[in-house]
Amino acid sequence: MSTSFHTIDHWSSKLSISSLPSACFLSDVAVFDIDESGNPSSSHRPELLPLAESAVQSGSSEVASSDLPSGASAGISIPVYYDGKVVSVVVLLARSAEGEVETNESPIGVFEVWEPIGIYDEVALKDGYYGKMERFHNVSSFVRFERGSGLPGQVWDGRCSMIHDDLGNHPGFLRAAGASADLLRTAVGIPVAAEHFRSTAVLISSSQTPIARGMEVWKVCEGRDEFELVSAAYHNLGDDYALPIGTCRSGELSPFSRLKQEMRALVTDDPSELLAGRDKDVAAPGPTSGLAIPFFEGVTLTSITLFLF
Repeated sequence: MSTSFHTIDHWSSKLSISSLPSACFLSDVAVFDIDESGNPSSSHRPELLPLAESAVQSGSSEVASSDLPSGASAGISIPVYYDGKVVSVVVLLARSAEGEVETNESPIGVFEVWEPIGIYDEVALKDGYYGKMERFHNVSSFVRFERGSGLPGQVWDGRCSMIHDDLGNHPGFLRAAGASADLLRTAVGIPVAAEHFRSTAVLISSSQTPIARGMEVWKVCEGRDEFELVSAAYHNLGDDYALPIGTCRSGELSPFSRLKQEMRALVTDDPSELLAGRDKDVAAPGPTSGLAIPFFEGVTLTSITLFLF
């Protein structure tokens, strides 16, 4: 993975993260800018362009398991809307067992896309990647979630990302038994929506090969230039790095200030950009890189989802 792409004050859409943890479920993370004509930045990661283009064309999140770079078993693309148009596409690749990263553990994780169906307020599985987890796949294929029910339905109802941790015991994760059997630990649901809701992208992480060492959802505080931590999960980060739910931080701090300025998804390889007011000398060990996915209601930033690698 190259780090030769242009960066913007340590934040960029043209930087492929090269410092993913050794046991990470992901093999690569990239973000594509989408121009006014709806075309991805063609000079950036041409081997991933088909994934980015598929999300732009459908307007929804997409899962692919063929025609992928070496070392990847699947990919998911997540479009980000601003003012009714796709401005960014996040592309995440799942590491195959034959990937370049050396680890004694086989990668375990899930990519899913849930979309509304029929005339009822419910979502069904559109596509997914489950690796060898056939039982969990089969269960998921027959499940329907009403709006407000289960992780995909809750994300639809709130139009905000949500994290479920300790899946085997989580009352809101309705497939808990299957998740526990397959060692799945943490799930994050990410909304894809313009004026109308398009889909919920769900990433499910195992304790064996986590998708990230931390996940956070920050919601804009109405009427104040502050963000509130509304959902989070941490894995193999320092005890002092984790923040309690309800923590509020000024919008002038990074990463919030950068997202307010750029209005698109970004990645960074500078851990100081992810601190959100933490003392870097105390909050250790921390992540080495990160991904920030904003969500907009029209032109208004309402929440940010952070992946801490």
